Amino acid sequence: MAAIGKIRQHYGILVIIIGLALLAFVLGDLFKSTNRRRQTDVAIVNGEKISYQDYTNRAEQSIQNQKAQTGSVSEEDQFNIRLQTLNYMIREIIMDKEFKSLGITVTSEELTDQFLGENPNQYVVQSFTDRDGKFDREGLIEYLNNFDNLSPEYQVRWINFENAIAEDRLNSKYESLLKHGYYLPKKMADRYNDNKNLKKTAEVYAVRYTTIPDSTVVVTEQDKRDFYNEVKAKYQTDAMRGIDYVVFELKPSEADKKVARDFMVNVKQGLAEATNVEDFVKLTSDTPFDTAWVDTKTLAADVEKAVADNKVGFVYGPYEDGDSYKVARIMEKKTEGENKMVRLAVVTKEIGISQETDQAFVADVNKFVIENRTAEQFNNAIEAQGLNKRTYQSIRETTNRIAGIDSPRELVRWTFADDTKIGDVKMFDNGNKFIVAVLTKKVDEGNAPYEDIVERYDLQIKKINKGKMIAEKMKAYGKDYDKMISELGGEKTDVENITFDGRGFGSFGVEEKIGGTALGMKEGVYSAPVEGGNVCVIMKVNGTTPAAATDYEAIRKERVSRFNNSILNGSPYSALLDNAKVENNGVLFF
Repeated sequence: MAAIGKIRQHYGILVIIIGLALLAFVLGDLFKSTNRRRQTDVAIVNGEKISYQDYTNRAEQSIQNQKAQTGSVSEEDQFNIRLQTLNYMIREIIMDKEFKSLGITVTSEELTDQFLGENPNQYVVQSFTDRDGKFDREGLIEYLNNFDNLSPEYQVRWINFENAIAEDRLNSKYESLLKHGYYLPKKMADRYNDNKNLKKTAEVYAVRYTTIPDSTVVVTEQDKRDFYNEVKAKYQTDAMRGIDYVVFELKPSEADKKVARDFMVNVKQGLAEATNVEDFVKLTSDTPFDTAWVDTKTLAADVEKAVADNKVGFVYGPYEDGDSYKVARIMEKKTEGENKMVRLAVVTKEIGISQETDQAFVADVNKFVIENRTAEQFNNAIEAQGLNKRTYQSIRETTNRIAGIDSPRELVRWTFADDTKIGDVKMFDNGNKFIVAVLTKKVDEGNAPYEDIVERYDLQIKKINKGKMIAEKMKAYGKDYDKMISELGGEKTDVENITFDGRGFGSFGVEEKIGGTALGMKEGVYSAPVEGGNVCVIMKVNGTTPAAATDYEAIRKERVSRFNNSILNGSPYSALLDNAKVENNGVLFF
């Protein structure tokens, strides 16, 4: 298939076809692109800059190291390495400041001990082992003594290895400092013990929200606003963008297919008459000659039938197979058990794309873009032309996959550019495709947008209103609770083992608000209506089981284990990153 890069060969023709409007469109985007690329710092962390040059050097070195290990690095792997490199450089700056403020260092003597001491670093041991899998100290010493004779590449690798060991040692000291700094006061241990083991039992009169049909619940704009203001702090989001887009793919026209098919009609005769079939295939086919035996069941149905119905020497085709036409000559046939095997000489001809098809395609796409420069025009044109509009509403700065787009990074950068506004339309060259996209959403980092929250939690807002409705009805019955549940379709039950740590509330499931209310009540007193997540209740606490005496050491061990796990899971760095001032411009550079 012809590459869209070929379009540039016909640019002069296209300008005549499309007109000067295209030139204005292209130049306008060019100026925007130039302005975006004036930023030279990939990131600024607490006032310290990560320059493009330093970042690029580190990223390319990491890519080369990966190539040395695996032999090749895919485009997606390169993107991930660049992303990881920037995140690592940001971490370096943040942690270096933390280490310095705490006075944590690794001396040269300590670093030497990490390599040659009695207990070498685990990564040193892994890198230098003998045939028995034991640490090869002599081999390491020999390597170090021969350092000056190593190639520059391996010397750099060793220096990077030393730096990594030093960093690992710094991190180990830091984690150890945090772990040994944990202290659990006796009063807090008592509270943890009560939360887990103090239990209450309650007599409950409940009306579930399912007794009110959703269709009868009215949700006002004020209800939505109140809900959003109450919960917005809980729902934080990264910066996000949304697009609608259309994929225009360059494909052979019917005329192109006819040219390829007509060519293969002549090839079919030549293949039938060829005395040296292998040479004929090698000279004629777009794919290599294959002498392998194949099970006829693996062939396309029409080819399988042709093989079954004909003898050796028969030539079948031309037949279309994906983006090519083929003719196949039966070379040999045999039976192996229940399997019928065949050797085929296949000539393949890819269906090419003519210059006329190429030019017409580009002209049509550019015409679409020029005539549809707003979101309204874009949507109207899609509907009128019966095009397939796609949507992607969660683009983040690190997005590297969007359905139908082979390499979306240029598009992602455009969505996050300062001068790109909602409703802007832009075309992107994407290999053998053009992508035309319109920006439909811009969400900055912070609270999730109002529309997203109220739409996502529409059912929950209705439940809140149901709770208010049921609570008002309950109040009308005074203390006649039996009549209340009878007429409101409720139920009376006892709920046992109510604890602070236990989120469940009997058969009603997770009801933290109701459970917490019960734990704060005195025995023998009826509550006012309590609106939970799925049920509204009036309850009376009938009994309390105090917690047993606090086993301080057991609770301390449990809390220390939780704390240490949080350290291993990266909580300290997450907290430092949240409090750091980071300007991340990575989206502009990878």
